[in-house]
Amino acid sequence: MPELRYQLTFEGKVSPEDEMGARMLIEAVAPIPAGLDPALTQGGRSATLAATVETDDYGGFTETGEISFGAGAIRFQSRGEGFIEDTVEEDIQQGCVIRAVQGGSGIFENATGYIVSTFTVGEDATIRDSQSAVIFTM
Repeated sequence: MPELRYQLTFEGKVSPEDEMGARMLIEAVAPIPAGLDPALTQGGRSATLAATVETDDYGGFTETGEISFGAGAIRFQSRGEGFIEDTVEEDIQQGCVIRAVQGGSGIFENATGYIVSTFTVGEDATIRDSQSAVIFTM
């Protein structure tokens, strides 16, 4: 079972899907740097993140989504609840979530593993998501 690891920084936008802002959509892109496992660079030099976030009233959230590479896509769901909180910068919030890999497509069809995400969200709804992952493929 091959083990794939990556560290990527995704940049993109967060947009509300409902009027209350309880359900948010994330769309972001990360360039794939040289030296990453060739399995992750097949078919392209970038990865895309598409996720749906459901917030609660206490700064917590759950998340489901997909990360697409040229060789396939990873499906994930948050493990437990993530959180978001204020920072010393008035217009920036920070947060963290652990994502459990639940298969996918292409080389990730039966994949398992975890992705740790630490991120910031700006007042203008920009997101910077730093991810570190260990993924097992069959």
